[in-house]
Amino acid sequence: MNSGFANNNLFAMKNSVKNMNISFELSEYDKFNVVDMEIFDMIKIQTENDSSIIREIYLSYFSEAEVLIKLINEYFNKKKYEKLKVSLHTLSGISATVGALKLREVIKDTEYALILQEYMKVSWLIPVLNLSYHEFKRSINQMI
Repeated sequence: MNSGFANNNLFAMKNSVKNMNISFELSEYDKFNVVDMEIFDMIKIQTENDSSIIREIYLSYFSEAEVLIKLINEYFNKKKYEKLKVSLHTLSGISATVGALKLREVIKDTEYALILQEYMKVSWLIPVLNLSYHEFKRSINQMI
């Protein structure tokens, strides 16, 4: 992974989110750990700390999550809200399994905003979701 590219993308995404005139604070998600260490430790225990299995679990997650995030962005841009809900729900489930704590919280809020048809809030949360995913990926890649 080209960490310089990833760090530049994270910086650009943080700046684009911060520059939006939005009614909620990005920092509201700072209270959540990026990685749920209890789940990460449980995965280590269940795999008998086999680094190749742990790596495969997360690589599989990242592969599926990347597809879902691409669909989430596409469905939102095309206003396909029912498909967006399904993709968000699927991403939420697989993210819970691997301990993506902050990402799950953003997804949960995005799902709730969709239920309430608060599409402006959804438009603010989608970049936060993307940022949270990349933070999780970066953190896990440093850990495994």
